[in-house]
Amino acid sequence: MQDSWINNQSMKTSSNEEILILNPATEEVIDSIPKGSLDDVNNAVESAKEAFDKWKKISPKQRGKMIKQVARKIEENVESIAIILTKEQGKPLGQSRKEVAGIIDLLQEYAELAVAFRTGNQGADVNELVFQKWQPRGVAACIVPWNFPLQVAFESIAPNLAVGNTVVVKPSEETPLSLAYIAEIAFNELPPGVCNVLLGAGNTVGEGLIRHEDVEVIVFVGSEKTGLHIGEVAATKLKKVILELGGKDGMIIDDTVDLDRAIKFAADSCFANSGQICTSTERIYVHENMYDRFVEGLTKEAEKVRWGNGVEEGVTMGPIISSRQQQLIDEHIQQAVFQGAKILTGGKKESIHSRGYFYPPTVVSNVSHDMKIMKEETFGPIAPVVPFKDFNEAINLVNESPFGLSAIVCTENSVHVIKAIEELEAGMIKINKHRGKSPGATSEAFKLSGIGYGYGIEFMQELTKQKSIHWKASL
Repeated sequence: MQDSWINNQSMKTSSNEEILILNPATEEVIDSIPKGSLDDVNNAVESAKEAFDKWKKISPKQRGKMIKQVARKIEENVESIAIILTKEQGKPLGQSRKEVAGIIDLLQEYAELAVAFRTGNQGADVNELVFQKWQPRGVAACIVPWNFPLQVAFESIAPNLAVGNTVVVKPSEETPLSLAYIAEIAFNELPPGVCNVLLGAGNTVGEGLIRHEDVEVIVFVGSEKTGLHIGEVAATKLKKVILELGGKDGMIIDDTVDLDRAIKFAADSCFANSGQICTSTERIYVHENMYDRFVEGLTKEAEKVRWGNGVEEGVTMGPIISSRQQQLIDEHIQQAVFQGAKILTGGKKESIHSRGYFYPPTVVSNVSHDMKIMKEETFGPIAPVVPFKDFNEAINLVNESPFGLSAIVCTENSVHVIKAIEELEAGMIKINKHRGKSPGATSEAFKLSGIGYGYGIEFMQELTKQKSIHWKASL
């Protein structure tokens, strides 16, 4: 059984119950973790709280050096981390290597930002000084999902460490092993208690963590339902909370773009990581002049994808994370078919030798917004395609959603670009670019997709308390 990492050491749980960790490609048990208990939560938070008083006083430059040292330790173990990640999450090994490389870049970036994170100032007159003072909040609880268990974790961990907060991070009980492994090989580069990994179930250690009186800030990436619950709990204690929740991201493709490039672009945006990305495209709106040709081409592109066990050479798409998630995807598809949708390729659960949770790339036409596949987060390799007549209609269709995480527009028309920037109701707007966070930029999700900034300097400001200082030289 894998133990939690608390105060720079492996710590046994007081819980006798365990959670089995399965390889989603083979359904084999690869390890287990404890269900966890409130004692585990208290130990982790107490460790982080005790470490905070010293960590916040360390100079930003020195904090940056230690964060870089964590990155170096990870860099020395890229292959072993990637193998664990593929076994527990399912994504192809090459994609796991990229995710590990991504967290190294994240750590190095925030190590530099730790030093650059300074206040501006201005004086009311020559004898006065007015400025902002940012101070760390204290213990941060970072609760991260299973689709990118390392990338999302370090997007929360690194900025908290950079501003001087200490961290208790709870990985998903479905993919805890890669982060637990990194803790053992790299987190002892930090002072004891500065970064702790708490293993266990959401309804035990997760719930205890968000309710703990010594947790000052909660960063959560995950489902809308859980995020709303965390927001309610945080509100009763006036805790700072930053939530990145569900998405139903739309893509608009007008008739000014190259059709073949648009097809490949859309396929990658829908099917990468088996569609298990918060900013995966889950709705495609194509101009009616090219709709039929687009659907035909996307169907062919979907059929080229080689799905299977991510450790095998040549596999470009791995399994769905669990049988539960596989079933949810299938329910969305079957309900759409019942309501008149047409499956052009895929559209059924698959396995390899009767094992594994696979769902092939699926292209769907004849869909409408009253179907779950168009209004609820599916989180699978699904591409529902809808024709539109003019760009105004396309904007309205994308906005007809309770979510507003991100949106993509494929166009060579500058008027369409400006209109999309102004009118699309989403925090991240991508023009001829793929899903994901923009380098050096930040955003805040719209509607039910979340609250709070999620990247960069603005995120670091969210993680601190701000004081305004007005200093006059003399009375």
